Amino acid sequence: MNKHQKKAFASVRTKYYKADKAYNILDHSNANRNGFTCSANVNPKFSHDNVSLYAKGCKNGAEALNKACARYKEVTGKKARKDFNLLFEHIVILTECQYIKIEKKYGKSEAKQLLVNYLLKYAVQIKKEFGFEPLGIDLHLDEGRYEGGRFVRNIHAHVSFFNYDFKNKVAPLRHLMAKGKNSKSRTNQLNPNFEKMQDIVANTFKPLGFERGESKNVTGRKHLQKEKFVKEKLNEMTQTVEVLNTRNQELESQLTSQKLKSDQLSNEIQIQETKKNWLESKISNLTNMADELELAIKKRCKRTLSFISRKVANTYKSPTFKR
Repeated sequence: MNKHQKKAFASVRTKYYKADKAYNILDHSNANRNGFTCSANVNPKFSHDNVSLYAKGCKNGAEALNKACARYKEVTGKKARKDFNLLFEHIVILTECQYIKIEKKYGKSEAKQLLVNYLLKYAVQIKKEFGFEPLGIDLHLDEGRYEGGRFVRNIHAHVSFFNYDFKNKVAPLRHLMAKGKNSKSRTNQLNPNFEKMQDIVANTFKPLGFERGESKNVTGRKHLQKEKFVKEKLNEMTQTVEVLNTRNQELESQLTSQKLKSDQLSNEIQIQETKKNWLESKISNLTNMADELELAIKKRCKRTLSFISRKVANTYKSPTFKR
């Protein structure tokens, strides 16, 4: 196959949870994105494309789980234990390249409905094969990453099951965990029950052009889960942001110090300017006083000279003798 040609894979990843984590998981997977948790790589711009479908009469996965727990208590006569694995989550993953073809062929709205219909078929088939009780389906079309300016969607759905077979009155998950032995009486490398789930998802979505993903027996490797990968990247980015914040604080501190010095200089300049104005005012006053004093001295001198002149004139004036 040409290395540039992309294959259309359908695969499933499964996880199980006790009550203390089950409700958080259901809140996280809620297609409406109105819960208190959110995936790190959700693009809110595309969240309106998500689709959800829950057990009859339920508005979300948590309500469906509560309803199943109540039914469990009614059937068994006791509450589910805290260490009981309540929730069995299946994450059905479909390659985007094939889903884009489906969208082009049927239109986006009909393509979503078609996908939900096949997810329902998958849930029914899992119940028929293993006995798990379906709780709901959350189809996510708002998660992914940007490549070359285009948002590449991670097409997947959370198909949730309650870990109890109400028909046979047994919790199926316990019996599924055994790997069993092969024809040579050796323990199977992979659990055949979970391998069968991969077959079911592949057969279910085959009519839409999807193929079975390669087994781990073939690939021989385990990949980092999407959430873990995103969290690691976020951790790296967080550390980078912390370094930048520290540097920013240092620069702000330096700027504050420089501003303080600038304010001090401005204040000093203002003080010196005030002193300068005061001195100029005093000098002006003294200059005026000197001018007035000089004028006064001149006027006083004139009067004194006039007085002396008259006195001299009188002194040397010829006397008048009577005859």
